[in-house]
Amino acid sequence: MQKKLLMKYHKKTYDLENLPNWLTFLRDDIKLTSLGMGFARLPQGQGYTFIHKHEFQEEIYIVLDGKGVIYLDGELVDLTPGDVVRVDPEVYRALKADDDSELVCLIVGGLPAEGYPKNPKNSTLIDDGIPDWDHLPPWCEGNEKIIELNKKIRAQREGKK
Repeated sequence: MQKKLLMKYHKKTYDLENLPNWLTFLRDDIKLTSLGMGFARLPQGQGYTFIHKHEFQEEIYIVLDGKGVIYLDGELVDLTPGDVVRVDPEVYRALKADDDSELVCLIVGGLPAEGYPKNPKNSTLIDDGIPDWDHLPPWCEGNEKIIELNKKIRAQREGKK
């Protein structure tokens, strides 16, 4: 009898072109425990009906489609696809779609990572990745160039030259 593996990831596919209007929260769908995430789809000319801020959570607004503005402490910042806006917790904010376009964003929120980055020179905020240099992804197995590249990266990370 085969033992069923406990799934250690969650996946859900969203139809980005047909998201419901307003907010779609992902927490329950993909079992989020450490960050907030949701889609905002605002119909043309429509926007939040109130401004808000957070006590601790910084937010990132990633514009996927359409045009609009984000209100940030009294300033209106134009938004177009590809824009990424990070907002400090204490900044009052609100979104509005352009009068001629809907606005679709992915909104991600996170809390301060106490004690991170461990190495201030690291380019990632949460530098707790644990590389497994001895096991390659299946698409890299047997590739000598990748093996040599990984040796160089490993030496750099371990402070060797």
